[in-house]
Amino acid sequence: MNAIANWIQARSTLIIALLAAFIFDRLFYQLALGANLCLFALLMSALVVHRVGWTKLSWPARWALLGVLIASVMVVVHHSVVAPIASILSLLWFTALAGEPGLRSLPFAMGQALGNYVTLPIAALDGIGAVAPERSAARSGWRWARLTVLPVIVLVIFFQLYRVGNPKFDHLTAGFLDGMWKMISEFFSFVFTAHVLFWLFGAFVSAGLLFRFAPNLVLQWEQQHHDLMRRMRVRRPHWMAPLPMNPLERERRRAVILLVLVNALLAVVNAIDINWVWFGFQVPEGFSLKQFVHEGTYALIFSILLSMVVVLWYFRGNQNFYQKDPWLKRLALLWVAQNAVLGISVFLRNWHYMSFHGLAYLRIGVIMFLLLMVVGLITLFLKVKERRTLYYLLRVNTWAAFTVLIGLTTVDWDRLIVRVNLEHSNPGEIDIDNYLAMSDKVLPLLYANLDLVEQQMARHRNNRVRWVDHLEPQAFRDALDAKRDRFMERMRSQHWQEWTWADARTLAALNEQSIIAQR
Repeated sequence: MNAIANWIQARSTLIIALLAAFIFDRLFYQLALGANLCLFALLMSALVVHRVGWTKLSWPARWALLGVLIASVMVVVHHSVVAPIASILSLLWFTALAGEPGLRSLPFAMGQALGNYVTLPIAALDGIGAVAPERSAARSGWRWARLTVLPVIVLVIFFQLYRVGNPKFDHLTAGFLDGMWKMISEFFSFVFTAHVLFWLFGAFVSAGLLFRFAPNLVLQWEQQHHDLMRRMRVRRPHWMAPLPMNPLERERRRAVILLVLVNALLAVVNAIDINWVWFGFQVPEGFSLKQFVHEGTYALIFSILLSMVVVLWYFRGNQNFYQKDPWLKRLALLWVAQNAVLGISVFLRNWHYMSFHGLAYLRIGVIMFLLLMVVGLITLFLKVKERRTLYYLLRVNTWAAFTVLIGLTTVDWDRLIVRVNLEHSNPGEIDIDNYLAMSDKVLPLLYANLDLVEQQMARHRNNRVRWVDHLEPQAFRDALDAKRDRFMERMRSQHWQEWTWADARTLAALNEQSIIAQR
């Protein structure tokens, strides 16, 4: 009965994988991402939920599924760069968490997903052999084919070694070997075409998402980690003298001295920033705002990260349980709090830069990174105060990053950036070239506000330093028309799998603007 059940399961798995590969091929082969990614993610998620059952899904798996739904829909709605990345990652995380309900964190879930794909080829070889009926010629032939794979590989290795080591043997076998490789290459080029390889890739991707092949090694590894630290007492034999506390005490004293010094130093830096950056900030004449934000921001961000590493190092073990002097913990908590104040200063630097030069991807990225850094500092504060583990920090902060990643997909950043920059109060410092580097979604917005773009060009021509290329309205209009023509050509050749609501909105707005222009 077990053999029959295994045969039925192997056959159903193979059929589902082949059907999924067919769907993958129809959706993605030689096509751009759009509705196809949304449909594939939703289909894979629905099949996994049907196979596992909703009630058996853990809460981490359900949160990951929510991320799949939001990100995949946003691929169609906004078609931003981040939406496909978030959709693919959340789909990988969801299928891993659904296949292994005991997993709680995203890093271990990614390890489970990667392990699943690593073990998939071995499981596929076993599954193909199990599909053939017992005691059939097909199963016997497949078994012999598997048995001969390793000997043939070893034979090829030694064959090449002997050719290199013996010139006469190389000369004797050169003709035979060239003919054999030519025959093999012709066979593979005939059988495994680009389309066939893509179809096999689709089967590989789909099977790894739908089924679990990896052992529960990742789960066993994660189950060894907990949110709260546990003091592991190592009992020495009674005849041995107890270990001295001197090394721990010396480390504590070094840490106290270090934290006193860096707290004092950071207090001075924070006092300067609060007085200078927080209230009434003005750009002095000849002041390099670019250096102030770029180099200064990156240096301060690195200092915050380094501070977190130092705290993690000193509170990695027994210092968490050493109650002789509470000042080490108090100084560490004070330093974490001061780094949070420094993070606010970094945010304000970036805000002042946006107030002067407008929005850009990197400036938005800095804000998102600072948001995650705040979460990291809060969890680090709890780690020191409540003796949390490094696993706790990893688990909470990766889920925070996942939430931010999904949240980024819900905003049409290109249109937001262009809209804010067109209405900016400092038109002479806006990067006009960046308008043309944006996606096609901003075309209607730019055509409707060409007068504002021309005003920004005029203001920029009055600057002492000119740092944009497009300063002539006609040249900008010609480049914008060329961008529109490429978009229209792409729309004419677009397949239904590549359709997005973002492109449809852009096309409708451009058609409406052309009608208005004709009237």
